[in-house]
Amino acid sequence: MTFHRSLRNRGFYRIRPLLAYGIQSDRDEELQCFISLKESGSQPIIKDDLKHQPWSTALDVYSDKVEKLHIEITQKSRPLLASRTLTVDDLSNLCPEDDCLYTKELNLNPKGILRFTIGYFEDENAFQNSSRRFSHHFRTLESGFHHRRGAVKLQNVHEAKGHAFVAKFFRQPTFCAFCKEFLWGFGKQGYQCLACQVAVHKKCHEKFLGKCTGSTLKSQATQYLRERFKIDVPHRFQVHTFKSPTFCNHCGSLLYGFRKQGLKCTQCNVTCHQKCEKLMPNLCGVNQKLLSEVLETVKKDKLPDRDDKNSTRTQSNSSIKSSFSTSTRTSCLSTSSSDESPKGPKKLRFKKYDIDDFMFLKLLGKGSFGKVLLAELKGHDMYFAIKCLKKDVVLEDDDVESTMIERRVLALGTQHPYMCKLYCTFQTKSYLFFVMEYLNGGDLMFHIQQERQFDMKRAMFYAAEIVSALKFLHKRGIVYRDVKLDNVVLDKDGHIRLVDFGMCQCRVYNEETMPSNFCGTPTYIAPEIILGQTYNQSVDWWSLGVLLFEMLAGRSPFIGTDEDELYWSICHEEPAYPHFLSKDAKNILENLLIKSPVKRLGMPANPTGDIKDHPFFSTILWDKLERKEIPPPFKPTVSSEYDTRNFDSYYTTDSPSLSPVDDQILASMDQEQFQGFSYTNPHITG
Repeated sequence: MTFHRSLRNRGFYRIRPLLAYGIQSDRDEELQCFISLKESGSQPIIKDDLKHQPWSTALDVYSDKVEKLHIEITQKSRPLLASRTLTVDDLSNLCPEDDCLYTKELNLNPKGILRFTIGYFEDENAFQNSSRRFSHHFRTLESGFHHRRGAVKLQNVHEAKGHAFVAKFFRQPTFCAFCKEFLWGFGKQGYQCLACQVAVHKKCHEKFLGKCTGSTLKSQATQYLRERFKIDVPHRFQVHTFKSPTFCNHCGSLLYGFRKQGLKCTQCNVTCHQKCEKLMPNLCGVNQKLLSEVLETVKKDKLPDRDDKNSTRTQSNSSIKSSFSTSTRTSCLSTSSSDESPKGPKKLRFKKYDIDDFMFLKLLGKGSFGKVLLAELKGHDMYFAIKCLKKDVVLEDDDVESTMIERRVLALGTQHPYMCKLYCTFQTKSYLFFVMEYLNGGDLMFHIQQERQFDMKRAMFYAAEIVSALKFLHKRGIVYRDVKLDNVVLDKDGHIRLVDFGMCQCRVYNEETMPSNFCGTPTYIAPEIILGQTYNQSVDWWSLGVLLFEMLAGRSPFIGTDEDELYWSICHEEPAYPHFLSKDAKNILENLLIKSPVKRLGMPANPTGDIKDHPFFSTILWDKLERKEIPPPFKPTVSSEYDTRNFDSYYTTDSPSLSPVDDQILASMDQEQFQGFSYTNPHITG
């Protein structure tokens, strides 16, 4: 239920700062958060009012007592890097509904972003000890497994030349500040800098020459061009009345009004809003697009000659930068001659498939992304699980790159026995389709809901096969980031497969390539992700520890009444281990759930050594496991290749059909973004 601001005068806002990023500093020191509250009728905020607010700790702001909230981000040696003042009305606008927790990002001045959680709750004392109401946005995290837990992913921030670009839905006609062309298409058509508001195409954001500062007149870009190319020509802006619709060359939006709508350079005719004048770099008369192309040509000409081997490697590495290039598909999907093809009595013809080749039989699952359907290949007695993604949702969520990563990782499944295998991908104007092997044994979430917990032998077997799959991914620089019961599926014999690679991060080899974006399923998220730190493959070992704990104990190791409390528990509390766990089981859980990612089991610095050598796995013969020669301790009940009894009947009883997409949305989509998606796996189809 949504409340008007005037009704929110007897409750409190719970605020928990999580991290700050995009803040310019020349010192490698930890950022600190300070907050002060101005009470109603009190004196203005002064420096002495600021109190240190540790990251991930909660602060309660009572709406009837506080008028303003002031936030400052500092370092030990730097008193102030960024700040922002919010009124109680601002806090109210951040919480559309009561008793709900929201994760928000706040622009700081002069530059930077603060990520925090906020929620408005009733004051129990003011309402005569009435119990606090929690809406459907809250899910009490109980001991058992009553709900499937979806993964979350915060908006991607693309940093380039100091800009913090995010995908943006422009509600008015907007033009790119780099190539001057129109930003068109459905959903989030381009990128906009959170700090300086410059708008560009997604394809142009890395080519943009101007660096982001509070004022670009003294920016690094201006000084670089001045020193290297002697380009230091400031614009000569004058207030101008435009007789036809005109757009700002910085933020790309329309210059509103009938008279004196904006500024126009008398030399190069560049136009901008008066508010954007101070953000315009000294590039009068410079065509950024042509200059960028020249600089790229110069870089290529300077590359030294290399032998064929190095040249091939260079071409392979550079091709990775393009998610849809043919060379990327070849390099990512190649296998060595020793790799074994998956066993099976039949092979598909090597051809391009489309939706008319398949008959949809059952709905296996669905979400905001689309659906997973059981399908039969027409004319063959072969069954597949087809994941259907809505293109409009993929574009709206800026997930094109994630979709291509998922396709590339799925194609690697032919190289490992415990990864789901991809047969082919194809697309229509409205959907993307992944044709994968159908695993009719059901996922571990389904089975643990039936049995509450697994015995030691069964949990150890599943964990060992997951370890094998994770090591395969990690060796290739891939971080899975979504290890959970829902994503571990059994085949008809009882062996596991990892599925759903949409959260994967590729090319993570060293500190320079480590990501820091927030994503994963709340119960399984590692502390370093919550704290906004850079991370690597260590987060997968943490998630494995949570999953193994759930299999052995029948409950989650960390609980909370909401995500806010859950994240605090993950970062600060230790799990309560059941008394019936064996010594080795408890030890492996303690080592997997170490807060320090460097010391976590599975990482090279862990003092106990390789996870395969841990006493918990003492009975596992790893060579046999890799060849699938160890019989599973549990074999799911399956009557046929198309049996769906191990899937939730809530879905399987629904119609296996695809929702139509509005014609206007179809017409506005940029289909070129999905160029190269269609693919047939030669290692399976022959």
